[in-house]
Amino acid sequence: MKDLAKFFKALSDETRLQIVVLLLMKDELCVCDIENSLEMTQSKASRHLRYLVNAGVLTDRRHNIWVYYSINSGLNEDEFAILEALKKRIGSDIQNDLYKKLENWLRKKTCHICGEK
Repeated sequence: MKDLAKFFKALSDETRLQIVVLLLMKDELCVCDIENSLEMTQSKASRHLRYLVNAGVLTDRRHNIWVYYSINSGLNEDEFAILEALKKRIGSDIQNDLYKKLENWLRKKTCHICGEK
């Protein structure tokens, strides 16, 4: 029961929910992708990402000095179903807005953190 409470608590914040939606739309993102798409500071994005990793919702992968985040493939079937239901419930307008911001960022991306173009 504690794990389930931890999972829902991680999703109870609007910013963390937006991060999860972005990662449901794209398999993996660098912290710079998230901070620019959601127009937040790197420290705020990192704090929310760390919370989601600690709750088991996300996993991180290090490549050299860069960190990439994705939905935890070890989530159980019910947790995946919850995430998919949330994605649908959030609504297409919000998803489209987030997706547009992410795609705009990825098109013009020149990142000082991950060095990618």
